[in-house]
Amino acid sequence: MSTVLRIPAGEAHVVRLFAVDEDRAKPHADDAILAALGAGPLKTSEIELFDLADLQGMTLTDYLAEGHGIAAAELSPMQPQVNGLKGRVLILPSRAFEGRAQEMRPHAPLRLVARFSEEVAPVRFTPLPSGSAEGLLTPRANARPQGAGRLRLMAFAVLALMAIGAAVAIGLAVKL
Repeated sequence: MSTVLRIPAGEAHVVRLFAVDEDRAKPHADDAILAALGAGPLKTSEIELFDLADLQGMTLTDYLAEGHGIAAAELSPMQPQVNGLKGRVLILPSRAFEGRAQEMRPHAPLRLVARFSEEVAPVRFTPLPSGSAEGLLTPRANARPQGAGRLRLMAFAVLALMAIGAAVAIGLAVKL
């Protein structure tokens, strides 16, 4: 029986790490690995599937810390296991679910290694600079809306054209 992962709607700042268990001489097709996630629709551009040799000397924990903002305190208990992985890995951030709730049933060749939370800086609200944020905006006395004179002129021109058109129509009707 496979593991069921329930992804809640609106999940954010979560990264799941999967090992790809495969024979390096006969690697699985990328599409087969994505299908092994056992998930519904995913934004595949957010998913990373790569060979750890591509990190060229960087450890996977360093990559997760720098590339995904995983705190060192969260990575340190898993460091030996994560850095001991070989071959390919799949990194699945919650952005790939695009806010949709899903049930995933990952199966071979994927093996869930860890679930991490991205470190998010707290939001701080600072007051606006006092010089530019003071005072009230009040309308001027007897102020007309901008463009009111132009609107009145256009209405007069339309009425004048209508009067000329009516006079021409009457003149043509009289001649007939």
